[in-house]
Amino acid sequence: GLCHHAQEIQDEELKKFCSRICKLLQAEDLGPDTLDSLQRLFLIISAAAVDSEAVYQHLFTRIPVEQFHSPMLAFEFIQFCRDNLHLFSGHLSTLRLSFPNLFKFLAWNSPPLTSEFVALLPALVDAGTALEMLHALLDLPCLTAVLDLQLRSAPAASERPLWDTSLRAPSCLEAFRDPQFQGLFQYLLRPKASGTTERLAPLHQLLQPMAGCARVAQCAQAVPTLLQAFFSAVTQVADGSLINQLALLLLGRSDSLYPAPGYAAGVHSVLSSQFLALCTLKPSLVVELARDLLEFLGSVNGLCSRASLVTSVVWAIGEYLSVTYDRRCTVEQINKFFEALECRPSAALPRCPPQVVTVLMTTLTKLASRSQDLIPRCLVREGAKPSGSWGREVASEVFPSRCCEMVAAAQVLGGPC
Repeated sequence: GLCHHAQEIQDEELKKFCSRICKLLQAEDLGPDTLDSLQRLFLIISAAAVDSEAVYQHLFTRIPVEQFHSPMLAFEFIQFCRDNLHLFSGHLSTLRLSFPNLFKFLAWNSPPLTSEFVALLPALVDAGTALEMLHALLDLPCLTAVLDLQLRSAPAASERPLWDTSLRAPSCLEAFRDPQFQGLFQYLLRPKASGTTERLAPLHQLLQPMAGCARVAQCAQAVPTLLQAFFSAVTQVADGSLINQLALLLLGRSDSLYPAPGYAAGVHSVLSSQFLALCTLKPSLVVELARDLLEFLGSVNGLCSRASLVTSVVWAIGEYLSVTYDRRCTVEQINKFFEALECRPSAALPRCPPQVVTVLMTTLTKLASRSQDLIPRCLVREGAKPSGSWGREVASEVFPSRCCEMVAAAQVLGGPC
């Protein structure tokens, strides 16, 4: 009702009223209850002041930075954004560019805000900022830890909200105050999309002592759900070039995640399914990113920890590396992928998960059916001695006769297996 009455006020009077509230919000002697009430009133007035750029700048720039730790305001702010998207009109780009600030609410108040953000993400996702947003989602638990450090470093302890007092992380606080890392911390705390992406692996290590914090762990649990919502939205606006970039980002970030307990496993599960979804949207992706996929397969370290993603990549190669999907596919490419899967060094390789082994055997068979030179190399007799290469060792131990049957069938059919 108050919002309805605010819309009936003359524009000039409304702008003056907004200006007065903005000045009050900038005062330093306001108590937390007064400030919280003013922020809520500001949300109501903002719904009516659709033509005031200054109001929206304050709305999306100042409030999330200063009040991300207020649970009630965080919920009302995000709900306000959801319910008033139709009022933003010309200011929708301002909302989208402010997603790093909005993520502060999410990082500090998940899981309560997770469902709200799942509903809001389709309005935030834009082809121009999709890559930066995906990085931000993957680093969300890291942002939670940094916000905690920011509050711990506040000068007036009486004004800071409560946190997990059992956690002791003096080294993290020292790193937060160290000028050497200020650039990375400030990038993570940026108020708007910058158009660039930073590799935050150094921060992941510095903030590792905070990975067990309850608030950080809760945020980490919410990320897989948020990633699913993000990909559902981004695939609606992504062109071929962006799909390629997203696929590369998935591969590159799979071994660069904040070390919160169980976080990597949950994220890898989503990334693996979404990689296949991207390949389904654009089957030629495998041919266009052949060099990058070969580099990914050449990385032995972390194979078991990334088993789900490796399985998806290997399956996609077997399914889409064919002239059926892209006429640019060559026999030379097929041979290179076959060798990458067959000839990986196995001296220090841990035992492969069964899913990887099964998909590997199927993919080797499919590739062999598309290159006559590969068929003899794929035929493995039961009981054959290991040859010293990963693919042949696996083949000699698992399903040897089945592999022979599949290759023989491919020879008879004379087509893709």
